[in-house]
Amino acid sequence: MNKWLCRGWRWTALVFAATLLACHREPAAQGPPGLRVRPFTFQVESGKSVFQIEGYIALVPQTGRAPAVLIVNSEVRNARRCVESSEWLGALGFQVACISIPGSGASSGPGRFVGPQAVAAVQHALELLAHRTDVDPNRIAVWGSFNGAMAVGLAMDSELRVRAVILESGTYDMVKLWPSASLMAKLKILHQVWPSHRALDERSVLPHLPARLDLSVLILHGERDGKSPPAQARLLEQQLKERGASVKAYYFPDGGHDLGARVQKPVEEFLREIFVAQNQPG
Repeated sequence: MNKWLCRGWRWTALVFAATLLACHREPAAQGPPGLRVRPFTFQVESGKSVFQIEGYIALVPQTGRAPAVLIVNSEVRNARRCVESSEWLGALGFQVACISIPGSGASSGPGRFVGPQAVAAVQHALELLAHRTDVDPNRIAVWGSFNGAMAVGLAMDSELRVRAVILESGTYDMVKLWPSASLMAKLKILHQVWPSHRALDERSVLPHLPARLDLSVLILHGERDGKSPPAQARLLEQQLKERGASVKAYYFPDGGHDLGARVQKPVEEFLREIFVAQNQPG
């Protein structure tokens, strides 16, 4: 009798514990609290190819036009996860859009190691944002990290419809990087594009910077970045200043290629200074 009672109590305890876990289980990802996540997909043409670009936008619950940030996603995660992890930008009052460049996330490929199609995707996404009725076209920023930083940097060669650019852990001169790149990095590039001098030059930001740049730029880079040399970020900082851009740079002494959440504070300060503080009444 006691044995059956013990079994009964054990079974009751297990059911009770399972019920508690179910009640307190994290809900499925639905986007940041208070924000409405909507698709932001589109097609872009590059050469003879048409690419389907994966994108999502998180809209702040407010009336009128709000500032916006376009995040250019690389192969690390898809655009849905990207926008859902950016609730802190929504808390600042920004509409937040994320796109995956061709060959990453759920965007169609081939990736071609960034390439013209990635630059075209950035440019078209900014055009779409600027024409939205819930976005202030005069208060748009674009943030690229890793290969996304390369795509954003190359897009600065055109009339970029932004006031602020954030470049994180990017490589800005592929011609100079190639001889010293690791074997794994070379194999990854070879899998996507033949690394001729022309192809590498087309993917190099520094040689193609316009003569003048009237915008604000934030550079984020780790001093221990083994994939993208910090020296290239410093040279980019110097050349941007020479072209009239307002530049701030943070070089994290213990930072590697993936800087993680440590970039949140400087990004928030940068965006507040440009888009929030300057638009306060009085």
